[in-house]
Amino acid sequence: MTDIREATGDDFEAVFELLDARSRAAFGISQQTREYLRQHWELPTSGKWVAIENGAIVGYAELAEDQGFVHAATDPDAGDALIAHVENDARARGFAHVAVTAVPEDAPLYGAVQRNGYTLDREILRMWRPLDGALPEPVWAEDVTVRSYTDTDGEHVHALLDEQYGGWDKSYVARSHEGWLALMTAHDEFDPALWFLVERDGELVACALHWKESQRRGWVKDIVVRESERGRGLGKALLDHAFRAYAERGVERVGLKVDSTNPTGALRLYERLGFATDQRLGIWQKQL
Repeated sequence: MTDIREATGDDFEAVFELLDARSRAAFGISQQTREYLRQHWELPTSGKWVAIENGAIVGYAELAEDQGFVHAATDPDAGDALIAHVENDARARGFAHVAVTAVPEDAPLYGAVQRNGYTLDREILRMWRPLDGALPEPVWAEDVTVRSYTDTDGEHVHALLDEQYGGWDKSYVARSHEGWLALMTAHDEFDPALWFLVERDGELVACALHWKESQRRGWVKDIVVRESERGRGLGKALLDHAFRAYAERGVERVGLKVDSTNPTGALRLYERLGFATDQRLGIWQKQL
């Protein structure tokens, strides 16, 4: 019999091992780190549960305020019980839907979402670009200024991201500002020097937020340009600016993820700048 209870600090290592094993099985290498799990573990706006069978942890689920959840289970019954628990919690929190990322290589989760009535909503493409050869200087539109992030910019950056993502993604769910700050800044990957803000007449019109370099790799977490400013080369300039900043730190390649349904031309821009897709992630969704 499967018992579901809230996760506690004592469960951390067992949950990490479960997620690490799932990642290795699905992707051939681990995409899980203790630092990343700790970051999510401490988010005040996420629910976290473990599935117990015969005294051992056999499953884990986490439901965030953006209505997405993480799921891993070694037993199908435990996996289904966790999904049911996530859905019940989501209904209690007033969520309209829940979503989870699944790939065919992660057979337990891939089977579970189909058994439990989820449908494939879209794909997320992971892309990489090597930083070899000469890197171009960024070319900025007239009358804009570029600077790095400070603590006083949080609300403006968060609002710009919500405005632009919510403008085209019907399933986008905004986080509370407290939750967004915790997710984005309360960990070692945050480096304000790598968050670049573009302003026109003192108004924020574009930004690109990057994680701190690790193992000679960089990562574009978010990049948005206000709709009224598109077509002026700000996205390209932000990326060229980031490439040079990363190169100065010894980074050899830069990665990002892009929604396959993004209508802003982002995918074409990334391909034009030398990014190539190496992984496709399915977003599975269920209306509640």
